[in-house]
Amino acid sequence: MRFEVLGPVRVRSDDGSVAPLAPRPRALLAALIASAGQLVSAERLIAELWPEGAPATAGPALQVHASALRKVVGDRLSSTAGGYALHAGELDADEFEATGDLGLWRGPAYEGGGGGPIVEAAAARLTELLLATRRDWVDRELAAGRPVLAELRAWVAAEPAAEPLVERLMLELHRAGRSADALDVFDATVAVLRSYETEAGPGLTALAAGIRRRDPTLDRPAPGLPGSRSRFIGRRAELDRAHALAGETRLLTVTGPGGSGKTRFAYELAREVATEYDTVVLVELAGYATADATRFAAAAGVRDEPGVTAIEALSRHLGNRRALLVVDNCEHVRAQAAATVDDLIGAVPGLRVLATSREPLGVPGEALWPLPGLTPADAVRLFGERVAAARGGTGLRPAELAPAAELCRRLDGLPLALELAAARLRSLPLAAVTGRLDELIGTAPLARHRTMRATIDWGHDLLDETQQALMARLSLFAGPFDADAAGRVQGADALDPLAQLRDRSMVGWDGTHYRMSETIREYAAEHLSTGDPARARFVALWLDRLATPPPPDGPAHTAWLASMAAAHPSVLAAIDWSLTAGDPADGLTLAAAMWWFWWISGQMAEGRGHLRRALDAAPSEPSAARARALRAAAALARNSGDLAEARRLGEQGLATFRLLDDRAGVLAALNNLLITAQGQGDYQDSLAYGFEALELAEAAGDARMIAAGLNNTAGTLRCLDRLDEAGPLFERALTAFRAIGEARGEAAALTNLGIVARRRGSAAMSGDYMRRSLAIYTELGITEGQLDAIEGLAQLEPPERALTLLAVAERERAALGSAIFTPDEVRDRDEAEKTARSALTTEEVARAYRTANGLSLAATVELLQ
Repeated sequence: MRFEVLGPVRVRSDDGSVAPLAPRPRALLAALIASAGQLVSAERLIAELWPEGAPATAGPALQVHASALRKVVGDRLSSTAGGYALHAGELDADEFEATGDLGLWRGPAYEGGGGGPIVEAAAARLTELLLATRRDWVDRELAAGRPVLAELRAWVAAEPAAEPLVERLMLELHRAGRSADALDVFDATVAVLRSYETEAGPGLTALAAGIRRRDPTLDRPAPGLPGSRSRFIGRRAELDRAHALAGETRLLTVTGPGGSGKTRFAYELAREVATEYDTVVLVELAGYATADATRFAAAAGVRDEPGVTAIEALSRHLGNRRALLVVDNCEHVRAQAAATVDDLIGAVPGLRVLATSREPLGVPGEALWPLPGLTPADAVRLFGERVAAARGGTGLRPAELAPAAELCRRLDGLPLALELAAARLRSLPLAAVTGRLDELIGTAPLARHRTMRATIDWGHDLLDETQQALMARLSLFAGPFDADAAGRVQGADALDPLAQLRDRSMVGWDGTHYRMSETIREYAAEHLSTGDPARARFVALWLDRLATPPPPDGPAHTAWLASMAAAHPSVLAAIDWSLTAGDPADGLTLAAAMWWFWWISGQMAEGRGHLRRALDAAPSEPSAARARALRAAAALARNSGDLAEARRLGEQGLATFRLLDDRAGVLAALNNLLITAQGQGDYQDSLAYGFEALELAEAAGDARMIAAGLNNTAGTLRCLDRLDEAGPLFERALTAFRAIGEARGEAAALTNLGIVARRRGSAAMSGDYMRRSLAIYTELGITEGQLDAIEGLAQLEPPERALTLLAVAERERAALGSAIFTPDEVRDRDEAEKTARSALTTEEVARAYRTANGLSLAATVELLQ
């Protein structure tokens, strides 16, 4: 028997039929269900059934209604001298609270259940829970990029005063380009609330105000795209037509001169269509000298994989999903970008590419969208907004509208030119700005690129010598930079001239970092002389910032990775200049220092290329920089699966460190060679490297290298099944890592001890080690370590659960590009999968994989913990 209150109150029998109930017995049923099995006195039930006032015969009538109800529910209804109680059992409201299944609702809560205080209170609680569940559902669907407007409209129509849902409906309408409809919804809600003698809440009122002023923070977030820093003005018709054209082609290229707004237009278009795709990937090519497939894969977060081309890896990563690839600033690497885009379109059926370039890419099937200047009206709107920003909120005065329109016409409606001109109104009257531009541009029509050039020329001419020098030197940065970095390349305090450049829109500011637009950066680079000492200072900046090793793990390591991802194109520029025009030894030092970033971000192929070029260009005599670069190149080669090359480079690095009598370098090189030889199955040499490293580390009292040497050497012994020797070494490694507070090493040692315990037949001990390891790796946010522990725990589980866990780990490793490396772990994993499969039926195997598909990594970790 099932009781239902999420809509009309009713009782369903086991065969699914609904039992008929008269109004008073139904009200009695509702009151008893709402009382959740508690005893309710006859007096309270009489007040519930006759809220308007009980008749003199209410007592006997209650007994009659209870008797009618008992005919339906049987002995679930109990009565005593103290009153009545219902033991409902299966209740749809309980199911809803447990699952959040919105499909259980059939109408208003407790509909037809009377209007007494008990039922009203229960209905109000369920209605609030329904509102919260709908709100959470909308948020989840939006986060997943799925449409919600239809549901929101229906819910708000039914509950027009439900402000959390009204807010979400208004926001979605606004983001769909229907701001007028969103404000109509607000007005209707205000009217309803006033009829209830209340006012709209501050959140709803603030949202309406934000929609009216087109607040950029209300724009739809699009994962993979940067947020808007200012309102996007105009181009509504162009966006609509470009959207339609994009739907008819695999490649749409937005073309136009520098400063025409190609990047912003492409980002806005991508935001508007993002919900049509399963994923959006941004590939920013400005500042990079190449546009091969490894650059695209790195932008998508796809790690290099041994024996797999970047195109194959990216294709596998995207799979059968619909994907939008936004490729920005292709012009300086147009041929290579075109080739990569062409290859990807052929390899990924669900891929659509949106590119920006000053010239077409020339790929077969390419559709072009030449971006015109803004319309006269939109140009004046943009100019007026930027003027208001420059003047501290004071926009164009009525007397300035006509000359402003003429200025916008003369600037061809180019957004960047308008911003540069508006910035001058901070200190000059509009007439002076217009007059100066007339001198530069003249009266004859000019190509847009010449208009843009003249506008930048004019702004540049108004700078003093210090500001001009800083502007030229900032062109060295191929990405964002901070004030300290600007001062380093300037060779003096740069705060004041940097502020002036920002005020004049020559440099952008996002609240954390500065950045030049690519158009202005190209212009500024033309004014940087070949012999300017800023170039050497630029290299010295990165030498200093990379001299300190990255934090080993935790939030500090995550922050370091984010900062290096932003700095990456600038560091590459410093490496390139050092190798071609500066000191090649500096380029070698920088490349060696970047290896960990290339490793952890999965860009091994790119890192190996830069290290190879640096090793070839730098002096061949032994040096600390050369030794570190050899060790770094060996590590990247090993992680790329090229063990022979890793061994060759590693031995060269070890020899160089020995010549330099660099103890720390020798220890690091020995441990790297230990792991490489282990991967090759050369256990004899692996142990020789390991025992030598341990001996040297213990002689020097190097606690960290002792711990690492113990852990690595024990791994080789375990590969040889010498568990009696491996176990004690892992225990010593665990103690050593804990003593120096290195959590990552502690987790690795725990995983290794878990493997040893399992092989010795102690499943309980193995599980304990693995769970402790999993907890540490989870706290540190190290995915690869989590997968090691999950695979270890899988081998302790029953077959179907084991196969599910192994499938989750396999999926996550493929996404991470991090295959199992240690030979005995590969063997254990393969045997565990084979054993699990052989113990299961075909249906059980399929069910295990279905379960794995529904489990995220986070959910799997929570399940195991």
